[in-house]
Amino acid sequence: MLGGLALAAAAVVAVAIVISSSGGSSAGLKTGTQSKQVTGQVNQLLAGIPQSGATLGSPSAPVTMTYYGDLQCPVCRDFTLDGGFPALVSKDVRSGKVKVVYKSFQTATPDPQTFQTQQVAALAAGKQNHFWDYTELFYRQQGQEGTSYVNDAYLTGLAQQIAGLDVNKWHTDRNDPALVSQVVADGRDGAAAGVRGTPTLIMQGPKGKSQVPQAVPTYAQLQQAIQSVS
Repeated sequence: MLGGLALAAAAVVAVAIVISSSGGSSAGLKTGTQSKQVTGQVNQLLAGIPQSGATLGSPSAPVTMTYYGDLQCPVCRDFTLDGGFPALVSKDVRSGKVKVVYKSFQTATPDPQTFQTQQVAALAAGKQNHFWDYTELFYRQQGQEGTSYVNDAYLTGLAQQIAGLDVNKWHTDRNDPALVSQVVADGRDGAAAGVRGTPTLIMQGPKGKSQVPQAVPTYAQLQQAIQSVS
């Protein structure tokens, strides 16, 4: 019996070592191998696509998708990672047909100050044309709701995962009052547009404007919305 217990204990230790070396838990900031996997996914998705502030894609794209989001919103995470968004980026954004403009709108983040801090952190990365890298990394490492996981160490850890980002400049830019004003303005724009939840997706093109009715639309559903305004 004692021998069996010793073997069981050794197995537990071995599992713990494997988890530690692979980067930790499945939720929250990744390290080690998991961090490399996540950053590799983001780099592959975004490589070669122009970014300017919170805009992803060619400035001359005929269709604009405005994406009202909250970085702690699990439904935004589901859309961005598992809905139609990756295919939209890989096909329509990359080809210059669609550009995406992200606007901050508080829904899932319980504390207004935390919401402002996290959204400003992403916009600060946007001052170096890495807003979408930061946003994609955040969604891929989003913690559990109500756990207060968003702190300075978490936000800085995300910034450190972005190749080519000057983290010192990013720290300085987080104190830019213009970014706070942008978050506030985004919220006002969303309220004026009738936004009630996130993600809210609004397409605008030569034929007018249309809101995507689904919370987590498929690529086919996004295509329908694009065609309705093209």
